[in-house]
Amino acid sequence: MQLVILSLLSIIAYIGGLVLILRISPRLLGAAFDEPRFMGLAILEILGAILMFGAVVITFAVFNGAFPIRVLDFVFLVGIFIVSARVALYSFQPPAHMLRRTHRVSRIITAVFGIFLALAAIFYVVQLFTAS
Repeated sequence: MQLVILSLLSIIAYIGGLVLILRISPRLLGAAFDEPRFMGLAILEILGAILMFGAVVITFAVFNGAFPIRVLDFVFLVGIFIVSARVALYSFQPPAHMLRRTHRVSRIITAVFGIFLALAAIFYVVQLFTAS
């Protein structure tokens, strides 16, 4: 029973992390990288990434890497890849109406963060099925 509750909590954490990444990234573009607001929003972005990857790690560890859990983790990682690629593309090419309110360095930092998340998701997909 505890394993089921732990798995449900990790799924909730995963969804919370996705929501944090999707909601905070556009707000991050409007702040200069040296403002306290940018730092606070960046902390929330990192917390979202920790929640997402934590859900993958917890479900994998709790069920000792069983094949159905590997498939679930694969779906989680694909979701992380899609969201982080979306964040990176949105940050590199913001809509024309937002150009006046965005800062170039903030856009680049946010896009690089999204790229690193996408690369980490790809790395963990490879590790998921090659690790014994």
